Amino acid sequence: MRITSNSPTPAKIRVCIDRVNRPIRLIPGFIHFFLPLVLWNLSLIGICFSPSWSQIVLGIINGNAIAAMFNIGHNALHGSLFPKTWMNRVAGRIAMAPSFHPVTSWIHSHNVLHHGNTNIKERDAGFAPLSPVEYNMLSTIEKFSYRVCRSWYGCSWLYLKEMLFKWEFFPSPQRTPKNSRAFLIDRIQLALFVSFWFSLLAWFSVTRGENILIMLTTGFFLPQLISNYLIGFITLQQHTHPKVPWYSELDLQIPTFHESQMHSTPHIIFPRVFRILMRNTMEHTAHHVDTALPFPSLPDAQNALENTFNNSIIRERWSFFNFVHKTRICKLYDYTKHQWVGYNGEPLAEPISL
Repeated sequence: MRITSNSPTPAKIRVCIDRVNRPIRLIPGFIHFFLPLVLWNLSLIGICFSPSWSQIVLGIINGNAIAAMFNIGHNALHGSLFPKTWMNRVAGRIAMAPSFHPVTSWIHSHNVLHHGNTNIKERDAGFAPLSPVEYNMLSTIEKFSYRVCRSWYGCSWLYLKEMLFKWEFFPSPQRTPKNSRAFLIDRIQLALFVSFWFSLLAWFSVTRGENILIMLTTGFFLPQLISNYLIGFITLQQHTHPKVPWYSELDLQIPTFHESQMHSTPHIIFPRVFRILMRNTMEHTAHHVDTALPFPSLPDAQNALENTFNNSIIRERWSFFNFVHKTRICKLYDYTKHQWVGYNGEPLAEPISL
């Protein structure tokens, strides 16, 4: 396989962010950890005790809290939330539980595979697009499922099918964490957690004489739908763009650190209020260059990278129109030509120059 060698080295890239202030403080870590955790608990209690007309609103709030906890868990399991390793592990395990992420498989699929093989098909635990040949081999139902996954409205199904099922909960033997015992224990614990969650909602519905289906829908299924959509919505845009290449063994090319961690990781600029709520998760280039950066330091690091390597980083302001436009282009990928194509094979974007 050909390895490109004319790109800046990781050391040269990271030197421009070495002077970024990166304190990891205990009290801010506790605040960021407990705020969504408390909101999730309070909204779940509210669903159990509130009248049915308000349960939908509380279910939406609960789903947003789960997505926020997932984001906090992501930072904790990178070791960037608390100053102590054991605190990050405990926080990550708790924060990831409501979105049903086994910690063992998450660390393996995300920290190791995704960050080590960004945008390399079948090595990266991400949303790698199918090639036209692979798509044409699918059944009618599978094609419909794939089309939903690659749409602006299908982010919930995309994340559930392509991440949770495929990489986290039921990975193939090639994707399974090496510590199979810890992975099994993680999944058993989450299964017990789900059982307790269901049982609690069912018990409250029976005790209060309410419809059990409504209680389970607003207290479990709706929050999962919301949280999976939000997580999939963010994850999709972090590495999928008409100008971002994907790689495979067919390319006869291994992307360099510069190509995979910078050019394949665009900076999508959300409105300020959303950047605060999402804890700078879309300053994603800086995160890929140095995963140890705490999220308050990511804006400064992102600015430093863009000032030094401006032409290497895709920078784009987010809008709903742009998001929908990207999902209409990023359907299938021709890995030999490095070009996004439609379901009939027609080119939807210019070939990406590597």
